[in-house]
Amino acid sequence: MKFITADSAYCLGCKGCELACTSRKASIYAVDEARINRTVVPNIIVTQSQDMKIPAHCRHCQEAFCLQLCPTKAITQEKKVVVINDDKCTGCGICEQGCPYGVITMAFYTKDQKIKKIANKCDMCMDRQSKDEDPLCYTACPTKAISLL
Repeated sequence: MKFITADSAYCLGCKGCELACTSRKASIYAVDEARINRTVVPNIIVTQSQDMKIPAHCRHCQEAFCLQLCPTKAITQEKKVVVINDDKCTGCGICEQGCPYGVITMAFYTKDQKIKKIANKCDMCMDRQSKDEDPLCYTACPTKAISLL
């Protein structure tokens, strides 16, 4: 499994990584579009302050606070990747508050006419990596400010 890292010195702030992440997720969710209407939020967010642009992303911490804090055990680690099980997530938001990097967001979706709030974070494009493809944020970065480890 390849992990991403970002170097703010090379980031242009173009947000191509955000767009790539969002388009991937939208294509995944489109499969269930007839039953589910889901908010699409990118899992990498370019933050900007004066002259610096920083792609913020999940670090998949070894001892992840989000995993330790989750009351429903919806957050697990698979091959060192911290992932969220949407079916187990109750949308309590504790993981969002506990993430030291501020990269867990909450999203809403409608399924079977019920609105549900769930946690949302990077999964390292595990589906793509299982097919020997790189994470989309990496492929979309024109300056390679995002690299793979």
